[in-house]
Amino acid sequence: MKQFHRKEVAAIMDKAARAYTEFEYNWHMEELRNLHQNAYDYVIDIGPYKWSRVHCTERRYRVMTTNVAECINSFLKFARQLPMLTLAEFIRNMLQRWFHDRYKAAQSMRH
Repeated sequence: MKQFHRKEVAAIMDKAARAYTEFEYNWHMEELRNLHQNAYDYVIDIGPYKWSRVHCTERRYRVMTTNVAECINSFLKFARQLPMLTLAEFIRNMLQRWFHDRYKAAQSMRH
């Protein structure tokens, strides 16, 4: 999307990507089509299942990336201002919670 150089396009794409309902997604995509047809064609060619929450076939929870480093980075945005020791504790708690949630999910699949 960087090649389109318009903040409006990026803002609409973000709304479409994070939409929870098909109606909301379609609303934002129509808005994108009216604003910039080439950007609309580009993201449709990519395939909405790759970048939109509503079309995703896997559980993404609230994470909008599949890259682990980007995922962790997105959770640390507000925590960067914390003192080093508090930041380390925040990261430990976050990872512990993630591993515990995944462990529980895996355990529930065994039975």
